[in-house]
Amino acid sequence: MDNHSVFISYRRADATGMAGRLAETLENLLGAACVFRDADDIPPGDDFDQVLNSQLAAAQAVVVLIGRKWLPEINARLTRADPDYVRIEIATALRLRKRIIPVLLEGAELPAAESLPDDLRPLLRHQALSMREEAWAQDVGRLADAIGRPYSWRLVAIRAALCIPALLIAAKYGIEALAPEAIDQIGLARIVVLVMLATYAGVEVALWWRKRGRRKAAVLETTG
Repeated sequence: MDNHSVFISYRRADATGMAGRLAETLENLLGAACVFRDADDIPPGDDFDQVLNSQLAAAQAVVVLIGRKWLPEINARLTRADPDYVRIEIATALRLRKRIIPVLLEGAELPAAESLPDDLRPLLRHQALSMREEAWAQDVGRLADAIGRPYSWRLVAIRAALCIPALLIAAKYGIEALAPEAIDQIGLARIVVLVMLATYAGVEVALWWRKRGRRKAAVLETTG
């Protein structure tokens, strides 16, 4: 099974609908099949523990959805014999030092440290992000920026396919029109083409750098 770059940890009794909606929106923003969510991404017959460990080890970011029932469910399961996979997921992500983004749903707040089991208390060191229904697109956009949106190399290829031939044609006809008496028109054309290509490359690098800067700003915002 392919590994995903974003792991969504959620309590089914607390955030199933939000988890599905968030996974779909993030895949639209970050790329298809980039999000792991157990309800969708563990095939029948696979070992649950092995899949979770594999996905957590490979994840670029772990998004922990926290709703109003999250803490009561954590504490209610402390005395039960069956494993609490949500607690295991978060504790494993903390142990692996993954980039963890707590996402607060429907006005929920981060719990106090004394209300959490010892292995989950380091979660509180990670800056949280609130997800609001009335500002869903804006908040998911901030989350996507914090995770890191992929650079659109497809758009770079399209721009290059359109711009580079246009630059070559412009250089050819421009030199013929502006410097018809030049002794070495081929040499002059080469210089002009190189300058224009260097300018084009500089514009592409500037666009990439600007996007990188926005991502860094979003990361700082969610790490405090």
